[in-house]
Amino acid sequence: MAITLSRWQLELFTKCPRCFWLLKRHNVKPPEGFPLALNTAMDGLLKEEFDTYRVKGQPHPILVEHRINAKLFADTTRLAAWRNTFQGLRWTDPETGHTLFGAVDDVLEFPDGSLAALDYKSSGAREARVYPSYQLQLDVYTFLLERLGHKTAPKAFLAFFLAVKDDGFNGRLPFRRQLLEVTAQPDRVPAIFEQAIHLTKSDQTPSPGAECDCCRWFGAASPIITRKE
Repeated sequence: MAITLSRWQLELFTKCPRCFWLLKRHNVKPPEGFPLALNTAMDGLLKEEFDTYRVKGQPHPILVEHRINAKLFADTTRLAAWRNTFQGLRWTDPETGHTLFGAVDDVLEFPDGSLAALDYKSSGAREARVYPSYQLQLDVYTFLLERLGHKTAPKAFLAFFLAVKDDGFNGRLPFRRQLLEVTAQPDRVPAIFEQAIHLTKSDQTPSPGAECDCCRWFGAASPIITRKE
């Protein structure tokens, strides 16, 4: 049977094989946190802002500030599909029929025609930081662009918009922007994808992730619940 994995599910696999296995094998979803309404709103506003410059054929100021010699990907129809949560960049392995997909925020195009993924990040942190999940996210997008036949740059980008809280709230929340360049590592994605597919087919319960809060809570609560029953 053909299996479809999203970029987020691949990330879940790397964080906690057990939670991933419960989701894909038994349709048991990990508990969700509170909806990040502000982050969702920021994502929408940023897409609108970047699209304004795209339509004008102008680089976004963050690219100018960091001297990135690239333009925003101009094909708005294709970008809309790549941004769609249920479509995204989507590749099916012709040998196995398994599919991997992920929805990008944006794509940059360099003078030589190569493409690079650009992801927006809004945060209350003081400094921008590349977490392992961010690296994997960009690696997956780069891998998918390659598999779809596009020439890719050896790098990807994170556009951070960090809340400035020094002057208090006063009815407004200003942000400062920072762009980080990340070395793309698409070559590691096939092995992770293959391992995740293999686990999806397994009947054996895998070990929990070392830093998985869900599994730690369950491990601490289970003996107590069992004793009381």
